[in-house]
Amino acid sequence: MQEDSSEVSVGKSSIGESKVRSESPLGVGLGQPGASFFNRLLARAFQPVDAASLAVVRMGFGLIVAWWAVDYLLTGRAEQIFIAPRFHFTYYLFDWLPVLPRGAFVAQFWLMAVLGVLIAAGACYRAATVLFALSFSYLFLLERTNYQNHYYLVTLLSWLFAFLPLNRCWAMDAWMQEQRPSPTVSRWMLWLVRFHFGIPYFFGGIAKFDSDWFAGFPFRQTLHAQADWPIIGPWFLQEWVVQIFIWGGVLFDLSIVPLLLWRRTRILGYLLCLFFHVMNSQLFSIHIFPWLMIVATTVFFEPDWPRRFLRAAKIAVPAHERVEWSRMSMAARGLTVLVLLYVGVHCLLPFRHWMYAGETNWTERGHHFAWRMMLRGKLIGVRYYLTDPRNGQTFIPDLRTVLTPLQMRSFARDPEMIHHFAQFLASDYVQRAGVRPEVRAVVLTSLNGRKPQLQIDPNVDLAGEPRGFYSRTWITQLTEPLPVVPWTVPVQEWERHVEIPLLAFQERTRANEIANGN
Repeated sequence: MQEDSSEVSVGKSSIGESKVRSESPLGVGLGQPGASFFNRLLARAFQPVDAASLAVVRMGFGLIVAWWAVDYLLTGRAEQIFIAPRFHFTYYLFDWLPVLPRGAFVAQFWLMAVLGVLIAAGACYRAATVLFALSFSYLFLLERTNYQNHYYLVTLLSWLFAFLPLNRCWAMDAWMQEQRPSPTVSRWMLWLVRFHFGIPYFFGGIAKFDSDWFAGFPFRQTLHAQADWPIIGPWFLQEWVVQIFIWGGVLFDLSIVPLLLWRRTRILGYLLCLFFHVMNSQLFSIHIFPWLMIVATTVFFEPDWPRRFLRAAKIAVPAHERVEWSRMSMAARGLTVLVLLYVGVHCLLPFRHWMYAGETNWTERGHHFAWRMMLRGKLIGVRYYLTDPRNGQTFIPDLRTVLTPLQMRSFARDPEMIHHFAQFLASDYVQRAGVRPEVRAVVLTSLNGRKPQLQIDPNVDLAGEPRGFYSRTWITQLTEPLPVVPWTVPVQEWERHVEIPLLAFQERTRANEIANGN
């Protein structure tokens, strides 16, 4: 695929006239009936369309991410998440990312705000999008406890926009050029942007086919916590309201894209979208996501809808041109295959949790990058034990001296981060004492109102377990059933209600006491 259909090498004759015998990437011979369908699909993909709707998305995206950067600075979230921590929960393979000095972090956020405005204005567009994508990706990969599905979406969009020519319409770059480019893009670009805004809805709906979700966990608890809302708050305590949200959430996620694409239901779909996202903005702390999606879902309208809304003059869209795989340039073929592979990967990633043993909401394996939203609520109590192998002495480190309150609230829900922090504790002890300690963790977790149970084998030395794409045999299997009434015992009292086996150092201590006659 090319950025403009006029740049693609295409033949003027039909397949029958050229008598070319070759294969399409779908394995269909071009002399067969399936080939004509594939060529028609190619022709439609390369058909020029008005770029106005993508310009609106570009402007909305730029202004929203600029607001995000400024808000993170002014509210102190940038300080709490990226500057204050002594330790960052990076993603595996990205431990090499440097931690910037405080002044550099502050400058980066102000730079991202400026870059967002430039993206919205379509000024210095290519440089602005690439720099923003690099900056946002760095922050996204640096602190795993700050993962949100919409931050993953912004990361994907920032790189996608860096490669698409979205500065051809209503952009400073286009107005400042002596020979203005055509304010059109190939239809496949529109499809690709629609795909990115459609997958959170679709896969979010698929993920909700979960027994806990349909049983009302954790959504019932979330609604009950909002019962103090004026006027409508008491309704959230009614079971019929809970069921409307549970079933309505699934139906909305799976139907909203078709409703927006079909012209007859488009207005209804967008009104539902407005209600859904405004309600979510009040119920949950999801920051920019509702406003981004409210702007972005307009991309499902007709490509020229902004011109018709503003009653602006229509533009001349080039005529539809025949496109044949056999006559396309190698560059165009290569880009077509890359885009298809890219789409295929993003369609498969949400299902990778099937590769892992255990309940995904419990193990967290396959949870990230899969649009699994509002599926698990976890209450967790965690305690680490460090044992010096030279003398067998064991002590409990104070996590508050290393982790920020935000990190404390988030890291223990993911066994991978529990493991990562155990390795940090070990390396920190090596620097101070010159020996690698054994690091064990007692982690009691209550998932979706269940009675808490051990999530990590407390006798496994986590410091000796490798990071990477390995089997996590030290993660226990979820055995507690979903309760009728949620567990409400305070975390401080859990150990009186949950049986915890003796740890290795406790067994040694008891054995020594017995040997000494105590």
